[in-house]
Amino acid sequence: MDVDVVVAEVASAVGLAEGPAGVRDVLRVIAHHEPVAAREVGRLAELPVPIVAAVCNELRKRGVVDRARPVRLTPAGRAGLALPAAGQPPVSGECPGCGGTGVAIPAGLATLAGELELAAAGMPAAKLELDQTHCTVDTKLRRVLRMHEAGALAGQRVIVLGDDDLISLAIAAFAALPAAAARPRRLAVVDCDPDLLGYLRAQAAGGVPVELIDHDLRQPLPAGLAGAFDVACTDPPYTVAGAELFLSRAVSALAAGPGSHVFFSFGARRPEVTLHVQRLIADLGLTVRSLVPGFNSYTGAGVLAGVSHLYHLRTTARARSAITGAHTGPLYTADTRAAATRPYRCAGCGAVHQVGPGARWSTVARLKADGCPDCGGTVLRPMALSKAGPRPAAGR
Repeated sequence: MDVDVVVAEVASAVGLAEGPAGVRDVLRVIAHHEPVAAREVGRLAELPVPIVAAVCNELRKRGVVDRARPVRLTPAGRAGLALPAAGQPPVSGECPGCGGTGVAIPAGLATLAGELELAAAGMPAAKLELDQTHCTVDTKLRRVLRMHEAGALAGQRVIVLGDDDLISLAIAAFAALPAAAARPRRLAVVDCDPDLLGYLRAQAAGGVPVELIDHDLRQPLPAGLAGAFDVACTDPPYTVAGAELFLSRAVSALAAGPGSHVFFSFGARRPEVTLHVQRLIADLGLTVRSLVPGFNSYTGAGVLAGVSHLYHLRTTARARSAITGAHTGPLYTADTRAAATRPYRCAGCGAVHQVGPGARWSTVARLKADGCPDCGGTVLRPMALSKAGPRPAAGR
């Protein structure tokens, strides 16, 4: 088996934006963790679950991945990758205590975790039109602990821009622990979802006070919030526009001068999107203190592999907001999809068909119902997005 040929063929068949390197990432994860669920492969390889499934199906055709589930290599696949026989544990430097996140949750926080589980269970359902996807309780605790270790809680003025993850409740509950010594001087939340704000108001009664501000971040921050904080925390819509807007509002909220903190969660995206976002960070006058891939885990969010990265950013003397006025363009994932079609490749004959606004099929379900017009096949695999013609903009 020529592995170079296999990964090149699979990358081409799937239309993988990461190219052959993306297929090698999938193979590496499978080899180190087999048998492993496709969702976990997506998390560790930083690829959407549908793409992982498409890659694995192509690898199965070539005898590299076994047809059994969860995902595992065939003996031929292991031999081709020069791996030891199945059953021998791989050599790994990953910390077993933190799973590579750099934060281990102390056993002493079990009671707090239970309280947050109850809060998460009772919160309003995620609104997909607002790109809401709730993070796990472990993620809430890890974020708070990360902020605490960075000196971004005790005595600090903290603002949370969008809080469907209930991070403000996690901060308030953690800060109320006598041993934590992490009480912020000010804690505020800005969100445009009235149901969420109502829930936060009911849950935050007592303990560390939480200011709740009903405000659409497409509009500039209210005067009382601009330049009034030391720390900003945000998990924006996973679009370039979302990153630019929420990071701009974060910079606007922070006091002038170097050293303020931004904790920015953003999902793994195609390489050119990641490059754009990291350039944006530098253009805003922010430096990367740390970047932890796969730090955040979410319920659902298969298109994002169920995880996102955590950036810890610091301001410099050159920090400036990129958006000072109102934002009127597309913002949410749905806004972006409304202006794009996605190509799907037929597994039977290799023909490529466009799906989306203005295309022959508006959804992949309709394409599957009709079948591939060339061969009648109903197995269709997503490829990279391609832009349709100019369309009106919408916004969050």
